[in-house]
Amino acid sequence: MIVPMKRLTLLCLAAEREVTVDAVSELGVVHVVPSQPPEGERLEAARAALARGERALSLLRLAVKHAPQQADAEVHLTADEAVARATDLDAVRKERQERAEACERELSEYAPFGEFEPAAVSRLAAAGLRVELGRAAAESRLSAPPGLLVRELGRDEHGVAFCVIGREPFELDTLELGAPVSVTPLPERSLTDTRQLLANARGEAAEAEAELAGLTPLTQQVAAHVRELKDAARFATVRDGMGEGSTVAFLQGYVPADSADDLRESAARHGWGVVFDDPEAHEPVPTLLRYRRWVKPVLTLFDFLRIYPGYREDDVGLMFLLFFSLFFGMLVGDCVYGLLLVAVALAVRARFPRVPRHMVVMLIIVGAVTAGWGVLTGSYLGIKPLPGFLKALQIGWLKNRNNLIELTFLIGAIHLTLAHLWNIVEVRPRTKIIAQVGWIVVLWSMFLLARTMVLGHPMPAFLPYSLLAGVACVALFMATRQEFKRTWINHALLPLTIIGNFVDVLSYVRLYAVGYASVAVIQSFNGMASSIGWHNPLTAVIALLLLLFAHSLNLMLCALAVLVHAVRLNTLEFSTHKGISWQGFAFEPFHKASAGS
Repeated sequence: MIVPMKRLTLLCLAAEREVTVDAVSELGVVHVVPSQPPEGERLEAARAALARGERALSLLRLAVKHAPQQADAEVHLTADEAVARATDLDAVRKERQERAEACERELSEYAPFGEFEPAAVSRLAAAGLRVELGRAAAESRLSAPPGLLVRELGRDEHGVAFCVIGREPFELDTLELGAPVSVTPLPERSLTDTRQLLANARGEAAEAEAELAGLTPLTQQVAAHVRELKDAARFATVRDGMGEGSTVAFLQGYVPADSADDLRESAARHGWGVVFDDPEAHEPVPTLLRYRRWVKPVLTLFDFLRIYPGYREDDVGLMFLLFFSLFFGMLVGDCVYGLLLVAVALAVRARFPRVPRHMVVMLIIVGAVTAGWGVLTGSYLGIKPLPGFLKALQIGWLKNRNNLIELTFLIGAIHLTLAHLWNIVEVRPRTKIIAQVGWIVVLWSMFLLARTMVLGHPMPAFLPYSLLAGVACVALFMATRQEFKRTWINHALLPLTIIGNFVDVLSYVRLYAVGYASVAVIQSFNGMASSIGWHNPLTAVIALLLLLFAHSLNLMLCALAVLVHAVRLNTLEFSTHKGISWQGFAFEPFHKASAGS
């Protein structure tokens, strides 16, 4: 159910803004909408502190992965001190790593020139002997101009390293040396000093890394601190987003209609003024979904995908749950995979009792449907032949390719028909019911046409007439005379929409195609494993590893197929016929996240 909302305007004294915001957060029932763009120094400071805290937390969590043995040590720092120390150490580590990389580049650049002291070159220049370093291509043959000495010092993958020595002033890039050359500036230090600097930088970076790892026992403490910082940032955002007059400030947002009385009581205690209004048609109102226990698992999908029906749209949660589960089972289609999902759900419930129950139930539902479909189709990890008792459970009709394809078309027609039957109940004016009946006739005509074109069934003699009658009902009653002036384009595009209905029915064939591909992949790998052989331990281990890889790969492909196809058939094909846009956004009440931590 999409919970009805009330638009809230809450007035308080300007001097009591912070007390009011704190009290509203304690209530936890108001989806706050800023009355003005939130801005201010305190807000920026809160956001900066949150950014530092989140950065420090990510550093500590990464350090725990790399040095888990450090997590049991004792560290006596406050969360604030830990955040500051972690960010400082990270800055030191990065600076030392950048210095080490610069030293490595310098060593690579000057290694072909050999060991020398730049200070000695400077002393020679002061005594009247000029030395310049340069580079040339590997195939170059350098020649010395009169009065100058050219010496090759070394080679690397970049070419020849050389020096030019002379008593008279010269510019290296203007000399004729027999080949194009480039000037290499004199280094600031010797290679020996650079190596020492590199070793020092690496050592200091390692020390910073080790000290950072030593802070990992404070990870949970910092995580709690970050939750508090998030609260502070949200608090500042709400406070600075309030509208304000000379003596009065006001907060706006949305409240579930059934929470309005509680808010009135709180307003009376705090001396607030509150006004509740029904949202207007053009307002973007947040969507709050509440379901009974047997429908609630669908929230797992909505929250994971971050998709919600609009506030003024119909709640299709039950329909989504039923058909998504069916599509999931057909796409994955293996009994063992389904049982594995159920086992994982039960293990998660036992190991992590704080995981929301509806998430576990969702996994159990899709696992059970998958296992059931696997039993009916005789799919058990691609194993052939099956034992007699398993063969007895499967339905032979489902083993026929054409029967399965026809079944997917039938499921599609039923799914889309339910959308139009739902519209019949709600459509206004009631004359539009005839258009919805017309769409149903068109859909089933397209189902019969798909059977003919894809499976070669004979076309029923009445099909052209039923299709024509359905199109006529749609064209004549899809809009009133008043609506036609602004929606005439829908009539102009009606031929394309009719074709789209045919494509929508055909689209459900993906349930067969993807499920068949999954079975084919496993059967191919089973054949490869059998060809390797199970006759000795070595080949048996190789074959087992191959099968483990194959099933892991197949499970990932199945998960992707579910996200792409099972979700699409509900959110696109069905929702288009039902008129659901999925442009809603979740109701997110302002509250303290750290309160329950």
